[in-house]
Amino acid sequence: MQIGVVVLAAGQSKRFGSNKMLAEIRGVPIIKWTLSIYQGFERVIIVGKDAGKMLELLKNEVVIYNPTYEKGMSTSLKLGIKFFHDKHGILVALGDMPFIKRETVSKILGSFSLECSAVVPVYSNIPGNPVLLGKRIFQSVLTLEGDRGAKKLLEERKDVCFIDVDDDGVTLDVDTPEDFALFFQRQV
Repeated sequence: MQIGVVVLAAGQSKRFGSNKMLAEIRGVPIIKWTLSIYQGFERVIIVGKDAGKMLELLKNEVVIYNPTYEKGMSTSLKLGIKFFHDKHGILVALGDMPFIKRETVSKILGSFSLECSAVVPVYSNIPGNPVLLGKRIFQSVLTLEGDRGAKKLLEERKDVCFIDVDDDGVTLDVDTPEDFALFFQRQV
């Protein structure tokens, strides 16, 4: 099946205080660590805040600027779906989640079937990311508004496939400077 990866990197980083995508771990911006997880996949990165800096940093990538990023995550998600409208699904990756294992991504992709409207990784009973959204729910996702992803929509469906993974990276993101400080202790 054909799956496109949509990397959401357009957020305002309000809790972080500056654009967290540009913050560096061992001299490499967080967004670059995250992109390394999805190396070799057909992908698009959605940017918003600090677009000029992001475009310069990502000059060898396929990037879409979201002019309405201030209206929330749903606007970036919609752009990703429109970009990959011809695919069987999209893997929604969050730009501030650089600790996901590639094996986990492979497991998510391998678990997708036409019976699943989505595939959600679960670590220690906690749903995480990235989430694979099947084409059958694209239209529903396109109706979302504001700063929310597809979580509520998926909670209402009975055809979501949940898979257990041995990867706490699916639950770890960088939201605050305190989170960022803790991540320096991790191996990327």
